[in-house]
Amino acid sequence: MPRSPFTSLLFLIVLLLSASCAQSELFDKKRQAGPEYKIDHIIKPGKDIGNGDLEIRLSIPYDEILFVKNNLSYKGRFEISLMIFEGNERRVNESWIEVLTLNEFRVTNSRKQAVEVRRIYSLPPEKYRLEVQITDLRTQNRRKQVKEIDMLHLKNGKWMLGDLYLVEGRDPEGKSGDIPDVIYVGFTASGISGTYPFTYTLFTGEQPVKHGRFDIELVPQKHEYIFPVRTADLGYNQYLLLMQASIDEEKYERRIPLRIAWTGSSELIPNLGEAIEQMRYLSHTGYFPVRNYRKALNSPSAEQRDFFNEVWDQLDPTPGTERNELMDEYYYRIQVANRRFSGQREGWRSDRGMIYVIYGEPDAVEEHYMEINTKPYIIWYYYSVNRSFIFIDYTGFGDYQLSEPMSNY
Repeated sequence: MPRSPFTSLLFLIVLLLSASCAQSELFDKKRQAGPEYKIDHIIKPGKDIGNGDLEIRLSIPYDEILFVKNNLSYKGRFEISLMIFEGNERRVNESWIEVLTLNEFRVTNSRKQAVEVRRIYSLPPEKYRLEVQITDLRTQNRRKQVKEIDMLHLKNGKWMLGDLYLVEGRDPEGKSGDIPDVIYVGFTASGISGTYPFTYTLFTGEQPVKHGRFDIELVPQKHEYIFPVRTADLGYNQYLLLMQASIDEEKYERRIPLRIAWTGSSELIPNLGEAIEQMRYLSHTGYFPVRNYRKALNSPSAEQRDFFNEVWDQLDPTPGTERNELMDEYYYRIQVANRRFSGQREGWRSDRGMIYVIYGEPDAVEEHYMEINTKPYIIWYYYSVNRSFIFIDYTGFGDYQLSEPMSNY
């Protein structure tokens, strides 16, 4: 296999797995801004009259936490600070420390396993701003996220209808690598009794691909309702589920995004066709011929899946383990490129996105914005591979294009 800049990442990952607590240079750079974590929230009718329940869910992958060996186990410590504002008024202010103990070092590097933290707050149905900061107490690196939350829909009509959510623990048993036959969606409601018809529609983009209908006998007390969605005939993709109901001449709608994937796949890959298209830079760096890549783009879904699995199985630095570190790092870089460099096109398709996906974080960056008779330009330096790249903003709209070197790209 030809050597390429991306090959050095594989060697770094192997070193990562063989050291007790050492982190590779690439992973250190990812951590400098603080641990990555996911925030979800679910709005439900509350037990208190006139209030709703706001359930906050935090998910922190194990490999975002620095673990230190303590006798025969590994311990990680991090602090969570959570605040909820209504306008300028702080309604919730809470901080606490989480301590996590693991018995195997390899699990400390898992992205599929995560710390799950939940908090429920009883609040009037209004608009709020959620601020969450997580601090790794070993490194003092921290990351803050802000999220706007609208609970006003709980006020609509006589029936108090909460958000849709995936029901945990109801996944059917199936073979690893298969699309599940069915998933279960739930919601919590209160205020109306009687039997009413419900419908749901699954969309890909704006295109409806599946419809369903079911009846539910509602009770006036706060209650959880669950309905099945058959998924065996769907492909690996991102969908939007729209549930609709008419309750005493009032129309209600709730939406939830769904990711239908085969069991064991990475959450970093929402869509198989898009994931294969994003493998373009592997063909650039010599991991497979360009003709194979072009053929896979237009192949049926079953052949696309075979191509995807074959390539990443060959590149897996630790076969037989739950995680393909190289694949996770590659699609993590795709996500970062989309966040940082998106404009008129997706960030991974931009010139800076391309270099970022192949080489990762630059060792040093020079930014030149105010020089006379010169277009704004940026220089990225990669000392470990003795390379530098110049990006010029020819249009003045922040669309930096690769100027030097042009060869091979």
